[in-house]
Amino acid sequence: MKLVMAEVFNSWQGEGGSVEGSAFGRRQIFVRFAGCDLNCLWCDSREYIDASRVSRWRYEIEPFTGRFEYKPNPAELDEVVDAILRLDTGDIHSISYTGGEPTLQVEPLKTLMGRMKELGFDNFLETHGGLPGLVKEIAYLVDYASVDIKDETAWAAEDWKNLVLREVESIRILKEAGAKTYAKLVVTRETKLENVRWYAELLKGLAPLVIQPMEPIDISQARLMEFYREAARIMGGKNVGLSFQVHKYLNVL
Repeated sequence: MKLVMAEVFNSWQGEGGSVEGSAFGRRQIFVRFAGCDLNCLWCDSREYIDASRVSRWRYEIEPFTGRFEYKPNPAELDEVVDAILRLDTGDIHSISYTGGEPTLQVEPLKTLMGRMKELGFDNFLETHGGLPGLVKEIAYLVDYASVDIKDETAWAAEDWKNLVLREVESIRILKEAGAKTYAKLVVTRETKLENVRWYAELLKGLAPLVIQPMEPIDISQARLMEFYREAARIMGGKNVGLSFQVHKYLNVL
């Protein structure tokens, strides 16, 4: 079985804050898939959006060294498994499947997740959640999940409200399958309070929410806390948190 890969490496999870389902601060092996059907304004993996242009993938030679070797795409699934196992440092919280959008390659993703479960690892899915039908196919293999709520300012889709509803449906599917799941909302100074209120109403009683300022941060602390207060007023103070891309400040992958 083949898959179009971007990279495999060992690092800390730098997002998610302290809400349930987050792996923030935990050691993970990251498996980044190439290809995404969205094109968000602030995407930090833009070079991997068009999978047809990702001619090779890289894998870390030794854990947490940032030294890589390269192989051509598409990758053999066994090659990816081998790359993961070489990076197992014995303190791994879970395997993070990210992208791009991993669910676009749902069959190899399902096989890889199943293999990792057999080998004793937990699976952590990072997804934009816009494809609930595909999420449903692998939900039973997911232990933890981070699902995006794409704000209007992401310019991710023309019908952005429908995208949000599909993302919420993916959260529901993952929760019903037993995965510890949270929603991640990236905000900017252009984000509307009324939209944050809507997201919070959709998520109330379903899953916690982390609010994450776009990098580089262009939003005031006062505005960020206004979003936080409004979401917490609706969802409850224990169900909302802040998230920052801490790995960037640590200068690690």
